Amino acid sequence: MWICFYNPKGVGDVLMVTRGQLQKDQIATETIAGITRIYNKETDNTMGYNFHSISDYIKLEGSGQVHLSDEQLDTLNQLLYEKGFETISTNNDPAIVVGYVKSCVDHEDSDHLHITETQVGEDQTYQIVCGAANVHQDMKVVVALPGAVMPDGLVIWPSELRGVQSSGMLCSAYELGVDPEHKLQGIIEIKDDVPIGTPFSELDLSSLTTD
Repeated sequence: MWICFYNPKGVGDVLMVTRGQLQKDQIATETIAGITRIYNKETDNTMGYNFHSISDYIKLEGSGQVHLSDEQLDTLNQLLYEKGFETISTNNDPAIVVGYVKSCVDHEDSDHLHITETQVGEDQTYQIVCGAANVHQDMKVVVALPGAVMPDGLVIWPSELRGVQSSGMLCSAYELGVDPEHKLQGIIEIKDDVPIGTPFSELDLSSLTTD
């Protein structure tokens, strides 16, 4: 799962591509002909690339997360291939969608965390740890899937909370940028008639409720 960012004012003409986070003591880099590879020095796994002077190869507009076209992706992969680097793949499917909490149990090592099995598609169910007091079984929610970029720029990566794997986040209105004053508590609950998998961007805000 590769995610692309472009911030010409803050960083310069550099396309930043990443598929995860590294601790500072794990980071190593190498640069070949305008491409910097970021990798885990312990495992040699590639975790990101910086494409310098990217406008020499593809045209990008705006700032923030970038969704590459197939043609743009092919151009980048040709550059990577020529330099002996691992190629990348991207997914432009919506990453913040409606999900259904199939199960919700208390975390054994926490007084407030819950472990959910949350379905976002016919064959897509994620284990997600959630700390919201209003989460419960048989509710529809808004789910930020692994690879989602939140309105504040936070990237959602798989993580571990109190020893339990969590792949995604059940979202509050504040986290989704629709409650900037943080007046609403807990995660958003979606009305039952909204299909799972519906992108958050397509929701009518009148369908949002909170307990």
